[in-house]
Amino acid sequence: MAAFKLSVSDSLVKQIIQATYPDYRGRKVVLVPQTYPLNVKSSWEGGSRSYFTFLRLDTFEQAAMPAQSGYDAQIRGADAITLPENVACIEHSIFCGKDAGIRIHVNPANITKLLP
Repeated sequence: MAAFKLSVSDSLVKQIIQATYPDYRGRKVVLVPQTYPLNVKSSWEGGSRSYFTFLRLDTFEQAAMPAQSGYDAQIRGADAITLPENVACIEHSIFCGKDAGIRIHVNPANITKLLP
């Protein structure tokens, strides 16, 4: 499945961003159906890093993924996450020092709930 561009003015997208990255002021938001294991290890490498936050779509409870550098305790299984239904992984990426936007990874069963 392909990724879908979303508008930051959509009310559900606003809620998701406010719950996970309230300081985000960009306009790049993409919805990605997760058809592959997701690597959520996060550390700086070459000026780039992705931050990951898990969000329950029904209650908006969130949990941020801790850093996974060579100095941090490794979290087993963080390199191959499969999302259950009603859970999204919100990824905020910095690429070569520039904000690359937000990617909302979801189980394909939840894709229609998030499309405008």
